[in-house]
Amino acid sequence: MQASSLDRMARSYIEAVGSHDMDTVENLLGDDLVATFAGTTLDKAGWTTALKRLLPVLVSNEIREVFTAEDRACVVYDFITDTAAGAVRCIELLTINAGKIREIELVLDRAAFAPVNEALNAPAPPSE
Repeated sequence: MQASSLDRMARSYIEAVGSHDMDTVENLLGDDLVATFAGTTLDKAGWTTALKRLLPVLVSNEIREVFTAEDRACVVYDFITDTAAGAVRCIELLTINAGKIREIELVLDRAAFAPVNEALNAPAPPSE
């Protein structure tokens, strides 16, 4: 795959997550997706479930850099939240072939991301 195609696909994926466009995300992911984060390995269904869990606090993703080589893309971006974490720098390593994302490895500072998890796990305020 050409570097420009890898770049476009990687950007499309990160932007779709940031804009909560899960239909586009699911179309970009291969059915055989293997995603890893913090020692956990997930399949496509597990990964999309994890992404959907984050949507309530995700404002957008701001791409900083995209690097490509052979069938891989590395995306450096800010995961912008409405939590005390604010923007959390993330790196995703994507393996792309046959027009689909086949592998994802997410790297981030878990301490910086902790306020996001706290906000997601906080009890909902009572309704009035």
